[in-house]
Amino acid sequence: MIAPVEKYTRWLHTQWPAGQGEKLPRVNDDGSTNIPGVYITGDLTGIPLLKFASDRGSRVVSLIVADPAFAKERGADDGILDLVIVGGGVSGMAAALEADKHKLNYQIIEASEPFSTIANFPKAKPIFAYPTDMIPAGDLQFGAEVKEPLLDELREQTKDIHPRRARVEKVVRKGRVLEVVIPGEQSILAHRVIIAIGRSGNFRKLGVPGEKLDKVYNRLHDPKDFCNKNVAVIGGGDSAIESAIALAQCGANVTISYRKPEFSRPKPENVEKLNALQCDPNAHVAIEAPVADRVTTATGPFMDEHARPGCITLMMASRPKEILEDSMVITDSEGIDQTVPNDAVFAMIGREPPLDFFRRSGVRIHGETTGFEWLFIGLFFLAMILVYDWKNEGVISHAMPALSAETSFPKSMPDVIASWGDGWSAQIADRTSIIGTLAVSMKGRSFYYTLAYTLCVGGFGIARIRRRRTPYVTVQMSVLFLVQFIPLFLGPELIRHGLGYHGVFDSGFGRTIADYMFAPYISDAALAAHDW
Repeated sequence: MIAPVEKYTRWLHTQWPAGQGEKLPRVNDDGSTNIPGVYITGDLTGIPLLKFASDRGSRVVSLIVADPAFAKERGADDGILDLVIVGGGVSGMAAALEADKHKLNYQIIEASEPFSTIANFPKAKPIFAYPTDMIPAGDLQFGAEVKEPLLDELREQTKDIHPRRARVEKVVRKGRVLEVVIPGEQSILAHRVIIAIGRSGNFRKLGVPGEKLDKVYNRLHDPKDFCNKNVAVIGGGDSAIESAIALAQCGANVTISYRKPEFSRPKPENVEKLNALQCDPNAHVAIEAPVADRVTTATGPFMDEHARPGCITLMMASRPKEILEDSMVITDSEGIDQTVPNDAVFAMIGREPPLDFFRRSGVRIHGETTGFEWLFIGLFFLAMILVYDWKNEGVISHAMPALSAETSFPKSMPDVIASWGDGWSAQIADRTSIIGTLAVSMKGRSFYYTLAYTLCVGGFGIARIRRRRTPYVTVQMSVLFLVQFIPLFLGPELIRHGLGYHGVFDSGFGRTIADYMFAPYISDAALAAHDW
């Protein structure tokens, strides 16, 4: 019995801690934000792929140009730009090319250098342009899959674009225009602003002693600087894996320490290289996959004395504990501290999104609730309490007897329906008819409570299907609605009453079921004698 239960819980992914969702600015499908005229493109939309970044940057400019309100505003005031683009990465440059095409009066602002994220990648780093069959919208196209040729390709296509070198503090709306605030310089006024700064916040910290030693790095520039050295790479993303591969190929002995037991869907090319470079030739990379396809990764100390130079040892489900001058302490998957020789540490655990920039600009962030939203949540819960109290004829109904009177809603519903005409009145008198059964059900407050809940399930289901257009979500939400609608609404509110009025529960097995599952059954004769 234990094995099936364990297999089921693994299928539910309970073996992985859920953690917290990453805080990112709230971005609508068209790139717009809660600040009118401010758009966000690139990594901060949640899809860190070059082709999507280029595609979105170009499409957002096209959407802006097609906006009738923008057509009326542009060119109407001297000194106000049509568009300001903050960020000179792939998405920002794609937006600039599109702005050129539409002859917009724009300016692009970059804090460091164009395509700085790619420029800071390790030498000869493979950069796979996924999805391979996708052609981004706009003029910025690329096909190279290695850092240096890709940079040459991007720079050649954008050689006529000259970003302004500055760091933007915030973007705020001032009446009908947007103000781009640059510390120590005059602010820029614009009708529209595109923010394409990527995840340019501070590098995430390991939070362990020794992290400030000179041998700790957040990015790898040239793997050849670490040939024949003992190197640790902390992290399990593609950047961490690719850095470890590059180091090992240059002759370094590399340990990857990752906090989870498996990598989260790395690129297939990286998996192949990792398997080829592992110090243990019998070990294989573990990837998040269905239970039946899951494999186990060997864990343990940094390496044994027979490990050949230029290989990778995986320490999955581990965490760094302390960094020393010539070694490093890593707590392995069994909770045992392993002291390993170490010359350099690469903390490749990503960067914090520039949330302070968005907070200063007033852009809402997922996971952060404003005072008004807290007020709305409080009022919503109060409304739910009142509805539930009404449904159960609780404190409010006892305090206000008029709510429970025979002439009050919903007890008056049969009389209301009967007033529609003789045909309706005759239907109500015959409780075995659908209208008669429905009229009796509509006298109960639970009918409206369950109906409202069913409509909410259906409404939220339709919204989710539209947002996530996948077969799985469509089936999931459809089944959820049908379960709520048929056995949980139609069953107790209509089918049960209809069966009762047809005598199914008057005697025998039906009577036994009714007495067991519901309140003591009232016979049809007694019900007919009841004056409602």
